[in-house]
Amino acid sequence: MGGEAKRVLEQAIEHWNAGDREAWATLYAEDVVYEAPGGQRITGLVDPEEKYFDALLTAAPDRVSSDVVLIADGEYVVEQARYVGTHTGPLRNPDGGEVPATGKEFDFPFVGIFRVQGGKIRSIRIYYDQIELLTQLGLMPGAASA
Repeated sequence: MGGEAKRVLEQAIEHWNAGDREAWATLYAEDVVYEAPGGQRITGLVDPEEKYFDALLTAAPDRVSSDVVLIADGEYVVEQARYVGTHTGPLRNPDGGEVPATGKEFDFPFVGIFRVQGGKIRSIRIYYDQIELLTQLGLMPGAASA
């Protein structure tokens, strides 16, 4: 169950890791909805291309999803993975704010829930620990040692 949905997501991850925006975008519906921590919500294909793919590729050209585990059921696929890279460029958030490059490496776990219909990704919900990422980038103080 979920074979087609899982194949679509495998292709999306492959294109994501290769930095191939055009191929990646062909797997998304024109009315796709993306949601992430911090109240981020992006709708329509143009926004995820510019505010998600391009923004993250600019911030960390070497970024990849690694240690990927996919679990599919019907039209839903859950991705558990690690997001790994180096923050060498400005990171734009969907609201237009920008975090200057820190030059620091990051490596954090995330979970994404994808809905695939008709061979296209229609929705994405990403969950990750924002504080862990900001701490790794040196933008928040580290955890106190016990």
